[in-house]
Amino acid sequence: MQQQHPGTQSAPLETPRLLAERFESGQPGIVYIKPKILFLKTEALSVAPSSMNIYLPPSGIGSITLLEASALVALTKIIEPKVIFEFGTFLGYSTALFLKNSSPECRVISVDLGDVAEEVSGAAHYSEAELRKDDRKNDDHLRLVQSKQGPYYLKGLTEIDQARLTLIHQDSRSLNVKGNGLEDQVDLVFVDGGHDLETIVSDSGLAKAMIGEDGVIVWHDFNSQIHGDVTRYIDGASKQDLILSIPNTMLAIGLYGKARARFLELGCTGQDAA
Repeated sequence: MQQQHPGTQSAPLETPRLLAERFESGQPGIVYIKPKILFLKTEALSVAPSSMNIYLPPSGIGSITLLEASALVALTKIIEPKVIFEFGTFLGYSTALFLKNSSPECRVISVDLGDVAEEVSGAAHYSEAELRKDDRKNDDHLRLVQSKQGPYYLKGLTEIDQARLTLIHQDSRSLNVKGNGLEDQVDLVFVDGGHDLETIVSDSGLAKAMIGEDGVIVWHDFNSQIHGDVTRYIDGASKQDLILSIPNTMLAIGLYGKARARFLELGCTGQDAA
């Protein structure tokens, strides 16, 4: 569930050229862009029509929306990552999305707590009203669902996709980035695990260590009515960096180094960029 952020622009940027000019200003902040910008950039990759492989998102609490899925696919195609890391496997929806829309050489790594059903068993008795207003209860509910159902969107993967997927079952806050060979090795990180401030700060710090100076970090639940700590973290980050967001989604996007340069360059020529 999303709320209107007080900094939302009345007219989100509509073209890649306007976005590039905003970055050239050097001013930090949160910049809202129309999804059209992402789609124009994917179209600029090839003269052939751009396609995507996608499931309909699960309808329950905790998943990304179809628009958010489309934005993640577009970013994956634009960045052309060799390694993707995801905080929060949950039901495997976004994990499968990355696998189905990245190159056959791209590795996808996802971390989640695994089976913690006993620890969060009380969440089975929470009402939907409680889940929609209490962030702790909401997270416990999601952990219980994940423990019971597992990442079922990964069940239909091909052997090739299974071979390039690594699932890690542990608390992300204790993840050893260097020990796992991930330091400066990841091109795209999706942060959608625990939603408390401690975990968001930890996951974001690990994400920055993974990408080093070049890469993209995408956070979910920005502007959520439930998980306010995510918005607080992004608001703080936007005082130093320029963070992108797409209205009617809960995505926040940080672009860094060569990945930023590639992203901004695409689609800035031709009639569509005017």
